[in-house]
Amino acid sequence: MPPLPVIAAAGDSATAESGAGAPPHPDVLLLPGRAALLPASRTLLVADLHLGKAATFRRAGIPIPEGSAQGDLIRLETLVRDHDVARVLVLGDLLHAASGCTSEVVAEFRAFRDRLTTTAVVLVLGNHDVAARRLAGELGLDACISALDEPPLRFVHIAATATADDHEAMPSGIGLVVAGHVHPRVTLRGPSGDRLADRCFHLDERILTLPAFGSFTGGHAVEITDTARVWLARDDAVLDVTRLARPASRR
Repeated sequence: MPPLPVIAAAGDSATAESGAGAPPHPDVLLLPGRAALLPASRTLLVADLHLGKAATFRRAGIPIPEGSAQGDLIRLETLVRDHDVARVLVLGDLLHAASGCTSEVVAEFRAFRDRLTTTAVVLVLGNHDVAARRLAGELGLDACISALDEPPLRFVHIAATATADDHEAMPSGIGLVVAGHVHPRVTLRGPSGDRLADRCFHLDERILTLPAFGSFTGGHAVEITDTARVWLARDDAVLDVTRLARPASRR
């Protein structure tokens, strides 16, 4: 397996591959399975699960099969156990819509929480989390907050809410904003014309955007600027594809 990418929140050298030359204590480690880890605090970062989305579609008369949410919670539980996680920090849109918060959806998440009693779950509220505060107790959430600062990191759902009008301006003491919301995807084009579009981690300037963790979610093609880096977010690997994602004229 290729080495896992690590990201330092401060300094011009924003990223390195784990192993030789990597920061001895990385701020953020990108994980297979569409998640990231803060080793210092044993915190797992995920974004955009959109639990209940399938139920929302079914209530609207659209025949969507069940199962995606259960599979996502199994993946999340596996990551928590594999990495000895003390806290799960969800960067918004844990839920999809109030109409999708059926008793089955709530019970599935509560069962997940009850299996991980020593792990805290904190939700940074997203634009879809309209029912989260009301259901926090039933879901077993430890806190619902609008944003979280743990310098040099700031955690939000929408990155634009964390910075000033100047994209490069950051609050004092914050070196990296970690966000969700966008559901970033990257398209790779092969020399024969083949195309591969997949979820990705996207880093540009001082903003790291996580891929959507939920399986039943769409995606948004991200712009690959000269300062950006992108990693394919696969279940079995995290692969730096920055050079391949840039137009051939800029590689």
